[in-house]
Amino acid sequence: MESRSIDIPSRTFAASLLRGEYFRLASHSKRIRTTTAVIACLVCGIAATAGAMPTQEEVFQSTKQNMDSTVDISKAVPYLLAGISLAIMWGLYNHHRKRRTTPGKLNSPGRLSREVCRRISLRPVEMKQLKLLADEQEIEYPLTLILCPSLLGKAIRTPGAQVDRAVVKEIVQRLKQSLEARPGTQE
Repeated sequence: MESRSIDIPSRTFAASLLRGEYFRLASHSKRIRTTTAVIACLVCGIAATAGAMPTQEEVFQSTKQNMDSTVDISKAVPYLLAGISLAIMWGLYNHHRKRRTTPGKLNSPGRLSREVCRRISLRPVEMKQLKLLADEQEIEYPLTLILCPSLLGKAIRTPGAQVDRAVVKEIVQRLKQSLEARPGTQE
């Protein structure tokens, strides 16, 4: 058998015990291996606890060293700048998200009225006449009279209408011409 020197109990010693290098016996029974494993665990536990317990003097010395050391702020500056930049980016993102979710008013009756008047070339005088007719018929928007010719005809035939019939007649003629000019419409 090869003779080996046994070192102070350490983890390498315990590992070698588990591998069976120090106790090579002719009969490798289960009982011997179990005993070897228990001894190895005890040696590892004792070695670990013995090295882990600092003395009171070592604790005081470590505390004094930590109190005497100066703080190096230059190592914290990049982290501080990264935190500030993340906060700014988060604020900008929230501002952008809020602005995107609240769009301006897109549908306005006044805007629609001006655009339709421009497209069909209605003069302001004609628009005033349509407003008078719409008020008499209790219609909210005067453009409804242009879009629905039956309402316009009913409004014109009303006996108490205080409108300039010549102006309304021009509007009706213009609407008829625009219907005739479009292909695919029937009269």
